[in-house]
Amino acid sequence: MRAFVVLRGDTDSLPITDWSTNTDEHSPATAIVDLAAIRHNARVLQDRAGGADLMAVVKADAYGHGGLPVARTLHEEGIRHFGVARLDEGIRLRDQGIADRILVLEAPSPEHLPHYVEHSLDLTISSTRTAADVARLASAGAPVRAHVKVDTGMGRLGLAPDDVTEVVSLLADTAGIDLVGLWTHFATADVPESAFARTQLERFESVVDKVGAPFDRVHAANTGALLTLGARAHDFAAPLVRTGIALYGLTATPDLEPRLDLRPAMQLQARVTHLKTVSAGTPISYGAQWRASQRTRIATLGVGYGDGYPRLCSGRASVRLGGSLCPVVGTICMDMCMVDVGPPNQDPAATVDVGDEAILFGPSSPSVHDVAQWAETIPYEICCGVSPRVPRRYVQPEEKAESAGAVQLSSSERSP
Repeated sequence: MRAFVVLRGDTDSLPITDWSTNTDEHSPATAIVDLAAIRHNARVLQDRAGGADLMAVVKADAYGHGGLPVARTLHEEGIRHFGVARLDEGIRLRDQGIADRILVLEAPSPEHLPHYVEHSLDLTISSTRTAADVARLASAGAPVRAHVKVDTGMGRLGLAPDDVTEVVSLLADTAGIDLVGLWTHFATADVPESAFARTQLERFESVVDKVGAPFDRVHAANTGALLTLGARAHDFAAPLVRTGIALYGLTATPDLEPRLDLRPAMQLQARVTHLKTVSAGTPISYGAQWRASQRTRIATLGVGYGDGYPRLCSGRASVRLGGSLCPVVGTICMDMCMVDVGPPNQDPAATVDVGDEAILFGPSSPSVHDVAQWAETIPYEICCGVSPRVPRRYVQPEEKAESAGAVQLSSSERSP
């Protein structure tokens, strides 16, 4: 539930749904999403995928970037396949006008199967039980588009390789079922030279050879496999490459970054809401665990773990403020954090003022990878964790992230 803010110019391809009363103008924290970067990343990935089409994974509100504006941008780049995690995500995109193919990656509940038909969503067959449920639904006259998932070693969802042939035969013999996909998912493809990833691929190749080709699409490669296993991971007839994190300009680990010319699409920033000078020995924030070692200027930022800035970054992180990297000091609070900007008579302390913007992460240092390392997690969690109360400001293709001129659509211009 968030407000959408757009830059002046063509707004036809941008969302106008008011999901919150919070606005870029009123909120001390803002996430800027560069749609030009997402376009660039899509083109880079399409080039790397060769002749394979992309399935853009836009689950979890496009990894926190905004499912609708991202999907619309990627459609303009020629992408016609999307992946979401949950049924409600697929329905939301349909209701917002996305007409391309949408695969729901989760295992469907039997009672929810009619909704897949109603909203023209592709579903995942991940068990013999689901296959039987879908066969009964299709026999009743409801057409179903199904992707059969094979568990080649992820251990999460999917049919055992030995069960695939029987399930495919059942589905192929049932009128009303369109077998549109056969797929698997890698557990260790983000690790270069992973023997287990190669083992999974060999298992999947064996299944593909055994069942033949009754499918419209065969897909195994995710972003990691595209980078580490190469073309073999999508060397199938009519392949898809499912890509998520790379669309947003990131890789699972920093060491994979040099393998693609990606541009991070999100920048999280927060305004200075308070400034004060403290004497040596003054404690800052909950627990009084940090104390100033000298007379110091402290800037309070209007962002905290309630906005998705991890509490575990306390005493570890830095932000960019006044042109310098400044350490976060004291415990990060739900709505605020504090930054040491140095001695009062020196820069940046001498020039930083209330209302100035601090960058918590973005395309340059500090990066999402930096925050993930400080928080002992992965970049996926940092992007997905940016709270819905943080407005997203969408930057148009030739604009810079720091560009002025953002406008908030009035309530009369928004759809319900």
